[in-house]
Amino acid sequence: MSANVITIEIRGPEPAAVRAAEQISALFPSSDPGTPRRTRGEDDVLVRIRAEVGRLPDSSPYTDTCA
Repeated sequence: MSANVITIEIRGPEPAAVRAAEQISALFPSSDPGTPRRTRGEDDVLVRIRAEVGRLPDSSPYTDTCA
């Protein structure tokens, strides 16, 4: 795995967690968001996504100032 690939864990209500993962996917080259995982007795879910933060898609409004 590249030194520029990070794993992001998003916890929250399922619709919000999935939407946040989709938005991260639009900003960075990334894996597809994982299936939301539930913990017994909790309302929130966990969604994991891997994002490569060393480079950005050409259409991103952000610039890579760390490289």
